Amino acid sequence: MRRPVVCGDYDVIVVGAGITGGTIARELSKYTLKAAVMERASDIPFGSSRANSSMIHGGFDDKPGTLKARFCPAGNKMYKVLHEELDFKYRACGSYVCAIGPDEERHLEMLLGYGHKNGVQGLEIISGNALREKEPRTSPEITAALWSPTAAIVNNFEASIAFIDNARQNGVDLFMETEVTGLLFSEDGSHIRGVSTSRGDFTSRVVINAAGVNADLISRMAGDDSFVIQPTRGEYFIFDRNIGGMIDAFFFSCPSDKGKGVTVTHTADDNLLIGPTSVVQTDRENRNTTRPGLEEVFEGAARLVPNIPRNMAITTFSGVRANSVSGDFHIYPLDKPRGFFNAAGIKSPGFTSAPAIASFAVETIKETMPDLVKFEPDPKFVPERRHIPRFADMTMDERKRLAAGDPKWGQIVCRCESVTEAQVVEAIQRGARTVAGVKLWVRPGTGRCQGGFCAPRVVEILARELGVSPLEITRHGGDSRMLTGRTKDPLKAEGRP
Repeated sequence: MRRPVVCGDYDVIVVGAGITGGTIARELSKYTLKAAVMERASDIPFGSSRANSSMIHGGFDDKPGTLKARFCPAGNKMYKVLHEELDFKYRACGSYVCAIGPDEERHLEMLLGYGHKNGVQGLEIISGNALREKEPRTSPEITAALWSPTAAIVNNFEASIAFIDNARQNGVDLFMETEVTGLLFSEDGSHIRGVSTSRGDFTSRVVINAAGVNADLISRMAGDDSFVIQPTRGEYFIFDRNIGGMIDAFFFSCPSDKGKGVTVTHTADDNLLIGPTSVVQTDRENRNTTRPGLEEVFEGAARLVPNIPRNMAITTFSGVRANSVSGDFHIYPLDKPRGFFNAAGIKSPGFTSAPAIASFAVETIKETMPDLVKFEPDPKFVPERRHIPRFADMTMDERKRLAAGDPKWGQIVCRCESVTEAQVVEAIQRGARTVAGVKLWVRPGTGRCQGGFCAPRVVEILARELGVSPLEITRHGGDSRMLTGRTKDPLKAEGRP
């Protein structure tokens, strides 16, 4: 059988461009080696990096001795620097785990002990009355809460994009809509030689598996079936910015065997977010929302913050978490085939842990595979990148200056989020190819009308900038076309001038 053409030769290939793959790619870009990232989706972020609570966890609720307990507090500290270097939204807000009654209060004591062993600073258990003095909208049923001052919220879209964007800025190649379908091996099977993909073969000395919910499938290609991913769907509500100020911090229920439970938070972009559920499923792609699931979310949120006005909800969504049956991360190299590294099972607190996981992964590969890849620091590495200017956050004078230099800055595309044509154009220039991709970069369609006003303009601008027909523009790649055909002019159809 004729082999597909070899599309590129690399030192390291990363499978998956979520937050784990993105942070690893940026870490690799600090060196002179040649690296690439393979992503099967059309947009970044996709999967659980796109649909999550955007929380930077304090690190107190993971059992001491686990990989989660090791990497979460370390990642938390790293974000304080990274958000400034990479220009993504970050809001230090702190978090509360709320207890109702003596049994749950005892659980807070256990979490406090975990936090101390994990090296988390500033933890404190306060009374329900003390909580309500700080957060008066919280439930009168709450009897105590564990306060974690180091917790924060990010814009997870911006953060995921930022790591990949900076990696590309420093020479890493990104291949979108490129699904890994197999691995390439040396003749004796002892070493990795690359990946087979939907776009052909790519050779490399090292392959890093950061494939999220499909990471166990990629690992099995290398002959390692030591862990199993149990896809777990979580449903969310997101509310209008008008009620984002109901609370300031991030609120957890006491955890259960299903996970951290329904949470309530004021997001980095001032919306109110509640969720998720925790539904184990076999389908790795099912991201449906359901009436029972959303009812569970609302009821769970009401235990923490009553009287959330349901009529202020602007959309619902769900994500599928890469929940390992073991309950912990799986981060290690294989002895055989050499050159294969797993960064798998990265569910909550995976977003928080990702930068620390990336640092560990690259250091481990440096130590264990010096004969495969040479790690020489790149003196040209640029640690900073700038996000597309956020028109909504500018002063009127700043807006006028930009519009004077380029009229596209004066053309509003999205009224809800104050997004201009100039922002949409730059998002396309920096990689957005779909309506959802533009939304992830600069937020048109995230407001109250959910794209009812701006989607046609985004389609028009995408078509113009990409030089294609509007009929070719998709929502999120594949067959998700925004338009299905052209309609006849009704006046001409009736013979009118």
